[in-house]
Amino acid sequence: MNHPFGKEEAASQKQLFGFFCECLRRGEWELAQACVPQLQEGQGDIPKRVEDILQALVVCPNLLRCGQDINPQRLAWVWLLVLEKWLAREKKLLPVVFRRKLEFLLLSEDLQGDIPENILEELYETLTQGAVGPMPDGNPRRESCTPRLSSEAISVLWDLLRQSPQPAQALLELLLGEDDGTGFCHWPLQNALVDLIRKALRALQGPDSVPPGVVDAIYGALRTLRCPAEPLGVELRLLCEELLEACRTEGSPLREERLLSCLLHKASRSLVSLYGHTYAEKVTEKPLRATASGKVSPDHLDPERAMLALFSNPNPAQAWKVAYFYCLSNNKHFLEQILVTALTLLKEEDFPNLGCLLDREFRPLSCLLVLLGWTHCQSLESAKSLLQTLHRTQDRGCDELLSDACDGLWAHLEVLEWCIQQSRCCKSLLNLPGRVSTVSVQYS
Repeated sequence: MNHPFGKEEAASQKQLFGFFCECLRRGEWELAQACVPQLQEGQGDIPKRVEDILQALVVCPNLLRCGQDINPQRLAWVWLLVLEKWLAREKKLLPVVFRRKLEFLLLSEDLQGDIPENILEELYETLTQGAVGPMPDGNPRRESCTPRLSSEAISVLWDLLRQSPQPAQALLELLLGEDDGTGFCHWPLQNALVDLIRKALRALQGPDSVPPGVVDAIYGALRTLRCPAEPLGVELRLLCEELLEACRTEGSPLREERLLSCLLHKASRSLVSLYGHTYAEKVTEKPLRATASGKVSPDHLDPERAMLALFSNPNPAQAWKVAYFYCLSNNKHFLEQILVTALTLLKEEDFPNLGCLLDREFRPLSCLLVLLGWTHCQSLESAKSLLQTLHRTQDRGCDELLSDACDGLWAHLEVLEWCIQQSRCCKSLLNLPGRVSTVSVQYS
């Protein structure tokens, strides 16, 4: 083939593009893929034409020529990966609808025996309509704009959750989409799932026997829930209360640890916070009334009484769980709250409860608390009790610098106590009154 002088590169690119198209017509996919990187560096309209062809290969997999060892959907997935690399080099984003539709087609291959054909068509149509574009932010009628599934389709999805939880979760995640402010989220389907979960929870607590797989269906549905950034609805609040009640019921098949693992995913952070708030309200009601020692002052602020009550619990795992939810619901860091609570106990000279609070996991904070609370001591006895509680009786596993500082404070107290004793001896010899005014200890 003769090339015009000086245009050899453009002519070779056109020839390569023709070879690329011929490979596609013959079904030689590996050779066609090998041409893509060079075609992206082509001149003129060649890159745009190749990009359009790649999108067509992904969108219309049924028109591809396939062999016996591969079907159109799997072949389209291969070209989807090629298109992603192409767009990444162009600094473009792949439309989400491409991947979602293709994932649904791949997943439906494994679900044809579990879901009727008409239901699969309805689900695909809903997925296609819902992915057309985002809903306006703050639109109160967004549910009415979202395509709704029939009651038969929702019932089939719930039965699939009971029988095959993992494929059902993957399908629901595709249908629900993402609530990231720019994407599509199938709110009617989510509301239907919430209603089904609540119905199943009531069935677990009822006298009748529960069909097999209901517990797995509850776990699977919880993994797929999306929680909006806007204020949560009443249905989700009631759901958290009923989940908590079901987990606390004696003999319940639900396990709270597994339930929480289902909620801990990116799209459900607000739901975890809501569950934590509900847990803190319900579970801390009894511990707040009294601690193991029964000496919690009613004058303490609620957060301080709560933390003291929680960590007076002889069960460390229960204490940590309740404290986590309590701090999560109040937007507080638990270490900060522990220090604030300990300083409050120190000011009130409640050293027994202070020692109980810092006796286990928070023992390394003891020397730090001595230095933070030293200026709040109002007497020699108070300073001695503080050091005796948090330094002399604790293990020396804390920071060496803090420990040395506390040793220095103890030495100062011994000197001061010796001076007071000598002063009393002199006063008794001179027949002076034995009362000594309160000594205010100040140390910097």
